[in-house]
Amino acid sequence: MMKICRAVSFIVTLLLISSFVSANNKTGFRLENFDYPYPVQFMPLSSQKKQLDMAYMDVKPTAKANGKTIVLFHGKNFCAATWGRQLKR
Repeated sequence: MMKICRAVSFIVTLLLISSFVSANNKTGFRLENFDYPYPVQFMPLSSQKKQLDMAYMDVKPTAKANGKTIVLFHGKNFCAATWGRQLKR
C-alpha cells in the first residue's frame, strides 16, 4: 500500500509541476513571443501530406556583399537565436 501511495504522490507532483510550467510558458506553441535576434518570417510548405509553416530569419549583409551565402540550421538541441552572435560578426 505504501508503494502505491508513493507512486500516486509522485505522479501528482509531476502533474502539478507540469501545469505550473505550462501556465508560466509565455513563448507560445510556435515560440512567437521568443526574443529572436532578427525578424522571423514564415514560408508555407507541404511535408508528408501536411501544410506547415517554416520559420526563418533572412539576415541581409551589413557590409558590401561578397557573393557568398551561408545557411545555418537549427534543430532539437538549440534554437535559431543560438546563431545571433555569429551572425553579427
